Amino acid sequence: MTHQKPQQSTTSTNTARDRFLIASATPTTTNHDKNHGYKINFAVLWGASGANYLAYWAMQLALLLFAHHLTQSPVLISYITFALIAPTLVFGLFAGALVDRYDRRRILLVNTLLRLLTFGLALLVTLLGDFTLAPLYAIALVLGVTQTLEDPTFAATMPMIVPHDRLDHANAWLSGAQNIIEVITLPLGGFLASVGIAFTMGFGEGCAVGAFIALLLLRGSFRASRPIKRRLFAEVFDGLHYLRKQRILLAIGLMAGVINACYEACLVTLVLYAVAPGAMKLTPVAYSLLLTGGGIGSIVGALLTLPVQRWLGRRWTIGINILCNGAIFLVPALTTNVWIIGAVLFIGSAGGPLWTITANSFLALTVPTELQGRVNAAYRFLGTGFAALGPILGGITTQFFGFHITFLWCAGLTLLTLLPFFLMVTEARFKPTTTLRAE
Repeated sequence: MTHQKPQQSTTSTNTARDRFLIASATPTTTNHDKNHGYKINFAVLWGASGANYLAYWAMQLALLLFAHHLTQSPVLISYITFALIAPTLVFGLFAGALVDRYDRRRILLVNTLLRLLTFGLALLVTLLGDFTLAPLYAIALVLGVTQTLEDPTFAATMPMIVPHDRLDHANAWLSGAQNIIEVITLPLGGFLASVGIAFTMGFGEGCAVGAFIALLLLRGSFRASRPIKRRLFAEVFDGLHYLRKQRILLAIGLMAGVINACYEACLVTLVLYAVAPGAMKLTPVAYSLLLTGGGIGSIVGALLTLPVQRWLGRRWTIGINILCNGAIFLVPALTTNVWIIGAVLFIGSAGGPLWTITANSFLALTVPTELQGRVNAAYRFLGTGFAALGPILGGITTQFFGFHITFLWCAGLTLLTLLPFFLMVTEARFKPTTTLRAE
């Protein structure tokens, strides 16, 4: 990346913000060398992340299948996915400011406690009467809100625990575990949906309990130092301001937003296309197994990320994922053959971890600890928040124009991101240095 000295802004507002971003680049105490050692803390964080991720993914698929059981309307089903993602668009930037202001371990504890209460209340409602779409939407919304706060918190905590020279390996471990969890939860989600809503809520409650216990074992201080303190609302847009200065992060964040919107549109469409009476005539369990192939491909991708970075550079971990997603979205428009779709899903899903591990490590290496929450939240605001439009657009186009049109526009829009990839994403811009912190 091209490095420039900080320049005075033309307005007093921007000048103050720039001074704050520069001051935030001062070193922060980390937990690398505490008595417990970073490996113990990383193992605890890894376990808590895994438990919460397990609940999120299993519940996401189960909620879609429960909604499919209650209605055949693509639009009504799309509201489940919309409720899961919309909080990132509405609340994402504010969440980043909270992460940088308060102790990150306590945020994770409160967040997990909220999930505990939600699953418990949902279980009680289930036992007292029949479930309708409204409670499903409410559960999805709470999951979305907690995930919106959890993602930047975990990301901001990671460089406070893991030495910078081990971040690529740590993120590979974390991403690999998440991919394995996806493999487990995809058939598990189908199983939970087939057993019943009460059992599903109980499963989510158990995962939240496990994550809460793991977080209690985390040792150290996880509050970022604050050289300059301002009002909370004044800090909300600092992350976007930082991304505007770091063009490579801004570019991949916007590209991720487009691809994720297409992914969510296809996910809503695929459940109707695949599960009987859809064109592929699959049972819920068979559909879960189809998605499991993609999860296995993601594990392969996580294992290949570091070798691909060495062979082709960080840049092409982004490019490969664009091509892989384009293929995943295109093939269902051309065939209903479950073996062909499954094979493409397996191969194509290997691209996801390439992008995720590279982007997360680059964020951790280049962003000051005091800004990690806001910048990670801003990146996810672009990459995930705008994806909230995907399920709604997918539901509408599927209902009025059919499955194939949805798959085709998703594939086409994804492949169009190759244009900013070739223009903006270069290997030179993936070189993190200390100068980058002062921009």
